[in-house]
Amino acid sequence: METKKKSTLSFGLRYGYGLGEFGLNFLLTYITYYLTFYLTNVAGLSMALAATVTTATTVIKVFGMPIAGALIDSIKLKGSKFRGWMVLGGLLYCVGGTLLFYRFDMEPGAYAILFCVFFFIYWLGYSASWSSWRALMDPICSHPIDKVGLTAAASQEGTIARVIFSFIATAILAAFTLDGMVDPMGYTTVNGVFGIIALLCFVVVSGITKKYDNTPAIPAAKAEAKAPTQKISGKDFINTIKTRPMLIFILCAVFRCAVLTVMGTLLAFYLQYVLGNADLAQIYMLLVYAISFFGALLVQPLAKKIGKRATFVYTTALSAICVFGLLFTGTSAVAFIVLMCIFQFLGIFSSTLIPVCMADIGEYNSITNGAQARGLVFSIGGMAIQLSSVVGAALAAYGMVLVGFDTAAVTEAGIAGLKGLYIWGIGGLSLVSALLFMLYPLTEKYMEELRAKSASTPAA
Repeated sequence: METKKKSTLSFGLRYGYGLGEFGLNFLLTYITYYLTFYLTNVAGLSMALAATVTTATTVIKVFGMPIAGALIDSIKLKGSKFRGWMVLGGLLYCVGGTLLFYRFDMEPGAYAILFCVFFFIYWLGYSASWSSWRALMDPICSHPIDKVGLTAAASQEGTIARVIFSFIATAILAAFTLDGMVDPMGYTTVNGVFGIIALLCFVVVSGITKKYDNTPAIPAAKAEAKAPTQKISGKDFINTIKTRPMLIFILCAVFRCAVLTVMGTLLAFYLQYVLGNADLAQIYMLLVYAISFFGALLVQPLAKKIGKRATFVYTTALSAICVFGLLFTGTSAVAFIVLMCIFQFLGIFSSTLIPVCMADIGEYNSITNGAQARGLVFSIGGMAIQLSSVVGAALAAYGMVLVGFDTAAVTEAGIAGLKGLYIWGIGGLSLVSALLFMLYPLTEKYMEELRAKSASTPAA
């Protein structure tokens, strides 16, 4: 367990840092929801070409993260290791995201290529700003448990952004609507507004975190012997991935985050065909947002009391049990809402701890081998999260085929298969993630021993 030490983070620092999550969530959520719709209904691409483009964007998401991480750790911008990349990433995120939903007058094939170019700019910006922002966690936190509090505050602000983004987007689109048709510039404007919000948030975060940038994660005597920046090679990438903490973390993150994709993909089908009430979605989402906001307040106290690993394992395993409870509730909408809200509440703990684990791995690497590559560590963690969405989407899509569920010919057997896929898919992935995390070696006790040993070892 963590040592009993009062947090040194002020309210302003916690929630000022959390503006990074707040700013990123507007544009990210909007593009996630509207990407396929925009390509087909606004840009006029065929479903086949749109599917090709979305596949390409998935590849960009997976490989864009480590590219950004390598750039962050290799190139220092204007005297800051991370803050410069936060702002530059925010600018690329804003420009690329805005142009992403600008309808150019050209042939569909050429437009699809240009769209992928803009998506790469947008995603490189997101990856650079997100990875550099997360990498500041270690320098900001003088005590390990503060990382949990910092991440919990960011999670709350991300929830707020997801709640209000639809109201802003709806208002802007309504202003561009004439005779029931939305002018394409409406979508461009929404992206531009959300991109500017992200950029402004990172400018503010950059100012708030100025004094923490470039603070070494290893003892000062050893840090002085290190170069302030280093070139990141493919060998560094492999060496970072193949450490035991990172390998276990990647597997856990893929399984745990794939849960969200499977659930998001199957939820609408479950509500309509299993429960027979698609209107439950709105009530369910409002409850989830409320639970996410208030649940984040409890992550730090629990992690401080029983430790991060135990918190992750227990809450994730309990969340799996909640989902398995749906096997015995039939088509009761009330039971579904109750069990899934408890599932979402318990899921807040592991979701909040994932970035904290990335910070621990970055510190572990800096102590054990002197690698000052926190940007790369967070980008690899981000890559695992993006990979999880691919895994989750594949499990949901191919799973529906395997269980015989088809909206064109709905049968009782297909509905039963859908219910089983939802329960065993979400519950099974959660349970595997909990079991794997039992092997995660970077406990509080181990990290404290590692820090003490490093501090007592004279620099070479």
